[in-house]
Amino acid sequence: MKNLIIGSIFAIATVASNAVSADTITISGTITDKEGQPVSKCDVFFNKEAWITDDSVHVQCDKNGRYSAEIKAGHYNSFYVCDEEEYGKTALEFWGWNLNFTKNQTLDAAFDTLEVYSLSTWASNGGSNSIFGSFRPMSLKKPVYRNLELNGKTIAVMDITPAVDMHSIAGSIDDTPLKLVNYNWTYEKVANCSGAPDDISIENGCYMPMIIAQFEKPQMAAGQHTFKIRLTDAETGNIGEGITHFTSNSKNLGF
Repeated sequence: MKNLIIGSIFAIATVASNAVSADTITISGTITDKEGQPVSKCDVFFNKEAWITDDSVHVQCDKNGRYSAEIKAGHYNSFYVCDEEEYGKTALEFWGWNLNFTKNQTLDAAFDTLEVYSLSTWASNGGSNSIFGSFRPMSLKKPVYRNLELNGKTIAVMDITPAVDMHSIAGSIDDTPLKLVNYNWTYEKVANCSGAPDDISIENGCYMPMIIAQFEKPQMAAGQHTFKIRLTDAETGNIGEGITHFTSNSKNLGF
C-alpha cells in the first residue's frame, strides 16, 4: 500500500510538472542595429496584460545580441526591445503589439533612433484588395509644438516625426515584402503636451502625428501572420521597426 501511495503521488507530480512545462514556451532571437549587426547590450520585455506589470518578463541580450526568454503561452499586449541605459538619449525601441505566442519560436528585432509605435493592422473587407497599417512614427529629434485647426477646433500638436516619403515605409507579412500604395497623415490624441510653450493652446488636447499606410494585400493561408513595418528616415537613413500579429480566414479577410 505504501508503494502504491508513493507511486500515485509521483504520477500526480509528474502530470502537474508536465502541465506547467506545456504552458511555458521559449522565445529567442538576435537583436541587431540598423546595419544588421548584433548589438552588444539590450533589454527585452514581454508584457502580457499591459505596459509593465507584475507578470512582465524581462531578459537581457548577451554580447552577441542573443536573448532567450521563457514565457507563458498566450496573448501579449506588447513586446519591446531597447537599451534601457541609452533609451531616449541615443536610441529608441523596437515594438511588438497584440501578439499571440503559442509555441517556441525565433523572434529577431532591430532598433535604432526611430520608433514604430502602437502598430495595428486591418484588411479592407470590400472595395479594395488592401491591407492597412497605422502607427505613430517617432524619432529622437527635439519636439516641435504647433497649433492646428482640425475639424473646427484648435488642437495642439507635438511633433517628433522623422522625415518620411514613399521610400520610408517598408511593410511585410511573414517577411514577404508588400507593395506600398499610399500613406496619409492623421493625428492621435495623447495624454498631455508636456513641455509645450505658453503660446501653444492646449485647451482642446494634445495630439501627435500618425500614419495610415495602404498596401496591396497578398494571398495568404488561413491562420496567424506577422505584419511588420520598417521605417527609414528619408534624411538620415536611421530606422525603426514594429510588428503585430493578425489572423486571416481562407479568403484573406476577417481581420
